Amino acid sequence: MGDVTIEFQMGPLRDRLLEGATEYEVPRGRHGWSHVDDPRGGTGRVRYDGWRDRLFIESPVGSLQIQFRLRNTTFDWAGRTYRITPMIWGHFTILEGDRPVVEYRSTGSGVRQDCVGPDFRPIERELAIGLSQRFFGRRWPT
Repeated sequence: MGDVTIEFQMGPLRDRLLEGATEYEVPRGRHGWSHVDDPRGGTGRVRYDGWRDRLFIESPVGSLQIQFRLRNTTFDWAGRTYRITPMIWGHFTILEGDRPVVEYRSTGSGVRQDCVGPDFRPIERELAIGLSQRFFGRRWPT
């Protein structure tokens, strides 16, 4: 896993993404989409549907949809199946089998992503934003 630290903070008026010492604004679009500009090139977008408990990610490398369940939330990405653990004491993890691939911990206004496996590097920002929206209350489009 890598040593990239990304933190997403949701606010009442604006959202921001912190990557190391650099801050990026995350504009809110129509129908609940948040737009993500990647300095490495490309633009993605994220939307969490609170009514259906579903996360949508669209990025230059592909699209991902996660349907959350009370237990055993799984999804496919890059030809592999992953599982999201329940949030316990403000921590949750994405696992491939029993191996942690992405680790998160909650902050006061979002999530902090401490470790990211290579399969998720292209969508690490979108994942941090979408999981923050899911776990911390942006349930319906703004």
